[in-house]
Parts: sequence; C-alpha cells; structure tokens
Amino acid sequence: MRAEEHPLAGVTVLVPRSRRQASRLSARILALGGEPLEAPTITVEPGDAGALTAALRDLAEGRHVAVCLTSPTAVDVVADAAAAAGIDEPLAAVPLVAAVGTGTTEGVRLRLGRPPDLAPDTATGAALAAAFPEGTGTVLLPRADLAGRALPDGLLAKGYDPVEVVAYRTGRPDALPADVLARLADDTVDLVAFTSSSTVRNFVALVGRRPCRAAVVSIGPVTSATCRELGVEVAAEADPHDLDGLVDALCRVVTGT
Repeated sequence: MRAEEHPLAGVTVLVPRSRRQASRLSARILALGGEPLEAPTITVEPGDAGALTAALRDLAEGRHVAVCLTSPTAVDVVADAAAAAGIDEPLAAVPLVAAVGTGTTEGVRLRLGRPPDLAPDTATGAALAAAFPEGTGTVLLPRADLAGRALPDGLLAKGYDPVEVVAYRTGRPDALPADVLARLADDTVDLVAFTSSSTVRNFVALVGRRPCRAAVVSIGPVTSATCRELGVEVAAEADPHDLDGLVDALCRVVTGT
C-alpha cells in the first residue's frame, strides 16, 4: 500500500449527510484508506407530492421554458415522482435543463435520461442564475423546503417567472448516535466534511457545547459562510464545489499540500 494511493490512511472523517447521500462520500473515503464515520444530521422527508406531480406533467407537456435541478436528492425525488405518475420522459419537451454540481449533472443524465444543457463551473444557485441568458417564461424549481433565495431571485432579475415546488423537506434527527458523540468528545475524529449549510447548522445544534476539535472541510462558499456565521473554523474549501473537490480538500488537509 503506497501512501500516495491512500492519503487518508488512519484518518477518521465524520460524514454528516443524510443516510441516502452518505454512501458515495463514504465509499471514496474508504478507497483512500480512511474511516468514514456516518452521523446523519439531516433527514429527508416527502414534500408536496401533489404539486410536484402536477408540475412534472406541465414540464412533460412543454409548459415551462426551463427546469433547474440543484441537488442529487432533487434528481432522485423528481425521477421517483415521475415514475410513480407514469411520466416516462419528464425532460423531453423542456428547452433548457440546468443543474448545479457534478453529482446532480450525472444524476440528471442517468436517472432522467438527458444531460443538462447548463451547468456552471461554480456549483451554487447564484452561479446558475448568473449563467442563464435573459429571457421570459416559467422555470420549474423542484427543491428543498429550506433552499435559499439566490436562484429564484436571480432568475426573476433575468426576466423569468420561477415556479418553486417543495419536492422534499429536510429535517434534523433528535440526536447524533452516542458513539459519534463519544468519539467527538474523545478527540478521535480527525475531519468533518460539511456538504451544505443545513449539515452545518444541524451539526452545531446536535453537538451543542461538547468539544469538537476536528478540522472542518466545506464543500463550497455558501457552506463556508454558514460555518463562519456559527463560529466554526474552516480548514479547507472544496474546489470545484462538488464531491470530487471535497475529497481532494480532505486529502489536502491531511497531507498539508
């Protein structure tokens, strides 16, 4: 085993994603020799199923000029809802499909059968809105209940009418597992990989005043800003702002490069 092939050897990384999302990051950490410690700080619950189904029917019938998918979870929820409603090709009639992040882009291609037409290099809602050409018409935004305002506000400024649908709701578990809290207190967690502002806020709420000296790695500028707001020091930020960038940032912290 060469060290350069396993830069996370002997390193424990806390993965505070939902159960549904944690597996890909955990697998990457394992492949690099690290120990992923899964401690979901987010729960994913159903959104407004009726509104989502109606919106997807409108989308399939060409009533929207664009659709924006901003997370792998949104892609999964949309794909599952379309299948349940018998909508075989929900993206076939929409002129523009936009996505945020490489994971979302890949999910759109694999689960919805069409590669996105627009995916900015910076994986944020603000960057996606900035990448849109000026125009008119309705743009479907199936997303989380706690999603930020940068994307819809940016689309409004470009002349569009954003149609927001709560595709899913994010919540917080009652507590972190006792063994996770114990390892944080014992200082046997080396890194924490934050993948969204919600993971940061919920982690801080669940950990409370317990000591946590692990180095923090953030997936991007929005998540980093939330860390700073809550007094959490960020050791490194992913670049690009996606899973690959996050894994690279974890390795940089460990190797000091």
